Amino acid sequence: MKKRFWWIILIIFVAFIAFRIVQQFKTREPVKSVTEVATEVVIEEVRRGYIAQTLSYTGNIAGGEQVTVHPIEETGRLIKYLVKEGDIVKKGQVIALVDRSIKGMEFRDAKITSPISGTVGMLFLDKGAMVAPQIPIAMIADIDRVKIKIQVIEKDLAGVHKGQSVVITVDAYPGEKFRGKLEQLSPFVDPMTRTVEGEIIVPNPGHLLKPGMFARIELITEEHTNTIVVPEKTVIEKDGERVVFVLKGEHAEMREVETGIESEHSIEILKGLKIGEKVITLGNYGLRNGARIKVESRE
Repeated sequence: MKKRFWWIILIIFVAFIAFRIVQQFKTREPVKSVTEVATEVVIEEVRRGYIAQTLSYTGNIAGGEQVTVHPIEETGRLIKYLVKEGDIVKKGQVIALVDRSIKGMEFRDAKITSPISGTVGMLFLDKGAMVAPQIPIAMIADIDRVKIKIQVIEKDLAGVHKGQSVVITVDAYPGEKFRGKLEQLSPFVDPMTRTVEGEIIVPNPGHLLKPGMFARIELITEEHTNTIVVPEKTVIEKDGERVVFVLKGEHAEMREVETGIESEHSIEILKGLKIGEKVITLGNYGLRNGARIKVESRE
């Protein structure tokens, strides 16, 4: 009888436990399935291209050879100029006549000649003006090629040397680029400015570049052709590594890359990407490996 009593107690206990379990399942809210929201991104196909690493400078354009003409010994008054601004002159050509006569004495008109071949840039005097060795007569410049002086700061010297290519732009011709070379680099550092003076020579056959223009200069310290280049925003930092996100179906695959030289808008990829793959150029910040993505149409 006692044994039977304990069996009844055990059955009641088991039934109570079962009842509680059933109640919990009934009162529990159904689990809702969560669908991951796709991140909208912009992609670009990986291609080969050109990239250059540069240093930026500014400077004023001057004639390749440029002189301000002064009379050597002549004093008197300007009779007339024999040339106009913009005229091309040869070395030794007479550009002005000076009346050297004084009261009671007459002299032959003095001839002022050009010391170089070039283009007449400026004529400084009016007819009848006083002429003397300290007074400039004209400015003449050879503008078949022009030069630009730059100041290279000390910390950049290791990457700068004679013969490097430069790209020049000026406000007068938006979007047009002129190419030249760094022809001279001083062997001394100016202790006051901690800079070294360099001289850039630029061919100027069409005379588009004119003395006095303000120029922006990009000095090319390193350049690579036929290399993998991606937009600068493609590469991001994650946990101390440089990574890109590659399109894999509807998902993003995070991939470590090795980078090379960088320009203002582009980065060279040495390892980690193949030609023809599609990389995410916008929308990659905050992405995780395997994240669902939607490619934004740019049509």
